[in-house]
Amino acid sequence: MDGIVGVFGMDDNELVPKTFLATGACQHRGKASTGLAIGNSKGIYIHKGLGRIAEVIDHNIIRIFQDLGPMAAIGNIGYTKRKIAEKLNAEPIEIHPKNSSNYKMVLTMDGYLIKEDDLRAELEPDYSIQTDNKTEIIGALLHKYITQEGISFGAGEKLVNRLHGRATFALTALVHDGKEIYLIALNDDKAFEPFCYSVIDGTFVASSESCSHRRLNGLTEKEYDGAEMTICSSGGIETKRLREEPLMPDIFQGVYFGNVGSLFRGKEIFELRKELGLELVDQYKDSRADIVIPNPESGWGVTVGIAEGLDRKLFPALIKLPQAVRTFQEGESTTRTQEVGLKFGGIDSLLRGKNIAMGDDSIVRGSVSEGGSVWVVYNAGAKFIEFWISYGPMFFPSFKEWHRGIECLDELAVQRAFKGDNPYDKSTDEINKAVAELVGVDEVRYNLQERIRKASGDGSFQSLDASYPIDHEYWPDWLKREFEKFQKYGET
Repeated sequence: MDGIVGVFGMDDNELVPKTFLATGACQHRGKASTGLAIGNSKGIYIHKGLGRIAEVIDHNIIRIFQDLGPMAAIGNIGYTKRKIAEKLNAEPIEIHPKNSSNYKMVLTMDGYLIKEDDLRAELEPDYSIQTDNKTEIIGALLHKYITQEGISFGAGEKLVNRLHGRATFALTALVHDGKEIYLIALNDDKAFEPFCYSVIDGTFVASSESCSHRRLNGLTEKEYDGAEMTICSSGGIETKRLREEPLMPDIFQGVYFGNVGSLFRGKEIFELRKELGLELVDQYKDSRADIVIPNPESGWGVTVGIAEGLDRKLFPALIKLPQAVRTFQEGESTTRTQEVGLKFGGIDSLLRGKNIAMGDDSIVRGSVSEGGSVWVVYNAGAKFIEFWISYGPMFFPSFKEWHRGIECLDELAVQRAFKGDNPYDKSTDEINKAVAELVGVDEVRYNLQERIRKASGDGSFQSLDASYPIDHEYWPDWLKREFEKFQKYGET
């Protein structure tokens, strides 16, 4: 879930600083690596490294790049692609054809590709694949189609069609044809990954999130529909939709991963999350809680809705410590449970002796709640915890986790709560009770999918109902078997 940016402004004397700011606005999406690439009439230049943007891109890099007279730039905030981040996989990535080419291309991407071995084998005779980053495979394909079709919508259409049903992506690319620089922005035909653009003071800015546009004192002009492509050149800026498919935006990005101030299919993410909290109150009606607290940081939005709906006071009684380690992708469950206890601090004077309604975006594996926030709240003296969850019970893993095998299914909190059984024929109350016992709270209160859809609109609810943006033929066998159980028992 990288943050990506593409900026085009032929006469913009602040193009590199703007790219830095627009990319930095996406910092919450990834903290493993950072990179910028700029293009001018002579070529493309890249600077990247491991760490947050302020650790990799300093004022000297910005000044040097701006002095090169760029007309276009792309930026990346890298999400952790491995347990240990590697500079080799940092983006943007240059594509290396083995034979002489009229086109030099550098790109960055947010998204995921399933089972790329056949594509890698197809490309290896003509391209030197230097990383194990899926972005490079998709980039080499795009370069291949540009070689065949020129820098055109035809090349983009070939890529979209080739990756239909096996990849999600939003990408920005710089292409130099030996004479001038082009900026390309393109997404998959289901618009699964968030992607939007705006023209701010004559400069085109595409980004993973609309917070980039606000950082540049602009407003988002449009969220990309599926298979929508923009080509920026000295001849102008043109956008075209290349393939018509029903849109499947990733609802969980709005529920959890997006910036609260960004847009998600036309709605501010904070408002979406607040509405989820109001829907929860409408579903469960009453509460024993004396006060309402968020499980920070992504639990704030839903908690505001819960507090408003219950007419209870909202306090920041559980805080995320600034020195906290990042544990979201820690693979070892024991280590993860131990480390999350270091992330939070509880305020005893607010929690001691109280019944607590705690709001959170979701329960995935349950280890953050089990080992961190829940323990801290009880340790501060809370008597009773209702755990209100804006999302529903997560029966299935993200398709971006399939490569880990059936482990990514078995580790989910709902699956663990019904180990040796199945959760699919259980009522919401039964699931609430079992997961509450698993994570160690008095009550869990999950949201219902129809209520989530009411707030978010239609899209992919992959973890709730296996509505993946990936065609069934690319599913692993263990998932196909599990989905058959879901269909069988879910109907009873």
